[in-house]
Amino acid sequence: MIDINFGSLFTVELLHSYYKDQLCPDFNILPSNQTVKTLGGHQIIARQYSNQLITGVNCNGKINPPKPFTAIETGAQFTFFMQLNNPLFFNYTNLSSATPGKIYYFTNRNNNVSNGKTFLSSKIAVYNAANTYAPGDLVSNGTGITYRAIGSSKPGNTFNLTNANHWMVVDKNQYLTEADALKWMPSISAYQFASPQASVNISVLGYDNIATTYTQSVFSKTIAFANPASSFPLDLSFLQSGKYSLTVNGIQQWIYINDELSDSKTFAVIDIFNDASPVSCNLIDGSGALINPAPHYSIYFLNRATIWKYILASKQSGNINDTANLYHFANPASVITSLTPIPLSNKALNLKLTLNNHDYSPIACADPQRLVTITKGTDTYPCSEIFLNF
Repeated sequence: MIDINFGSLFTVELLHSYYKDQLCPDFNILPSNQTVKTLGGHQIIARQYSNQLITGVNCNGKINPPKPFTAIETGAQFTFFMQLNNPLFFNYTNLSSATPGKIYYFTNRNNNVSNGKTFLSSKIAVYNAANTYAPGDLVSNGTGITYRAIGSSKPGNTFNLTNANHWMVVDKNQYLTEADALKWMPSISAYQFASPQASVNISVLGYDNIATTYTQSVFSKTIAFANPASSFPLDLSFLQSGKYSLTVNGIQQWIYINDELSDSKTFAVIDIFNDASPVSCNLIDGSGALINPAPHYSIYFLNRATIWKYILASKQSGNINDTANLYHFANPASVITSLTPIPLSNKALNLKLTLNNHDYSPIACADPQRLVTITKGTDTYPCSEIFLNF
């Protein structure tokens, strides 16, 4: 008799603050071709259910805690591709628009634990008065609270996190940012210089399992050209698929190499590793048994905040007020705009329009279907226009 007893190996959940239940349904999650082989060789199943990727491994159920029948070796890598299935995603998500060749990269090697969750995105940087910030940028206050910039600031014209005209408290979660974006490169490519070069110095750094940082030298080479060249063939086909730091003639960039992406429209890559350290990479314990509870990883998207612009059909002056008194508007007017950006959500706010001594509530809220831009002071914001038939 065959003993089949699947135990939970790890779970990845996709969350989005735009949705009132926070569950993000906007992606299909698929294993890479190599991961399909790895899963089969270890008797692991991986299935997507709604917003979660759930994996289970066939174990010896007579042992407590259960152990996988096929040992999961240190350094085992499980790669999954996130494919976007909602064309409006960037309209309501606090990210820049899609750029050809750019992908986001999520991994448990980021060791990003906050608010009782283990996030696969990189840690949000702590606020630094020496940096320049634009509306939508995220920072941490250093004690686990995330803030969103609602006004620009720069060295010599700084506004700290207590300035409510420039910063809005989000919560204690960690959200992905453009710091999680990498340049996808095929393993063999034509590297273009900004101007002709007489030679090229190439340096590639990979992940160091001991230091748990990308400081391990995996490739270094200098090539002298017979004549100044505008490009050269960059061959990195000997590298394992993954994230690397590439420096060419002193210019550093983060790259992701995986030739499976050449014909796909992948939004992001998820890399789950079984490493001895950090703890976020422990899929099994020191004896090779499953961890209880199994690792549960999170990827959290933050909703975009926009200026809300109400346009009254009657062209008469009215007032719009938030009954919760969280957001405020430039009243009275026939075209009424919010004083600060308001996060988009499919959970409506309770707003009230007062026009000709009559109250109308609730009124329509902004949706992601239509976005324009609006300039307030020196900043340009995404703007949601809402037409009211009053």
